[in-house]
Amino acid sequence: MTPFSTGRRAFAFATIAIGLSACSIGLFGGSGLPRGDVDATAMTSTFLPWVNALRKSRGLEPVSPSRACTNVAVDQASRMALADRMNHITGSESVYNRFKRNDLPLPAAENIAMQQKTPERAFQAWVNSPKHLDNMLGNYSHVGVAKATSPNFGNTPFWSMCLSR
Repeated sequence: MTPFSTGRRAFAFATIAIGLSACSIGLFGGSGLPRGDVDATAMTSTFLPWVNALRKSRGLEPVSPSRACTNVAVDQASRMALADRMNHITGSESVYNRFKRNDLPLPAAENIAMQQKTPERAFQAWVNSPKHLDNMLGNYSHVGVAKATSPNFGNTPFWSMCLSR
């Protein structure tokens, strides 16, 4: 199975029910980061070929890795793992403020997910979700992806993808 094939719809719908969310720049404000142990890993190099193959299949230009996008993705995945909660607003910092703090070029978008045990499953869940798919196929030129877990909460995987121009 390729990471973005259309098979296994039952798994995809269950995954979406477990936890997915997509957001373009938000309308929220604030700051704050939960405290605790977290293991965060940049995963951009794993996801980049899949995102670009998906984009190519739709006649779109490829995206390239971005340090700013990766920093945002690591930050958000870590925040969610530390809070043991999937949400674009973890603590009280908005998506927009997180983008701004990391000097991320706008427009930008964020995909988040939780509980997928492998990168392939996280990617497939985003492909099977219309809003996530729209973000990955959007008018963006850069991408960054991260996974984070926290031993405080059973090492549940939290995923974040950031796309920007």
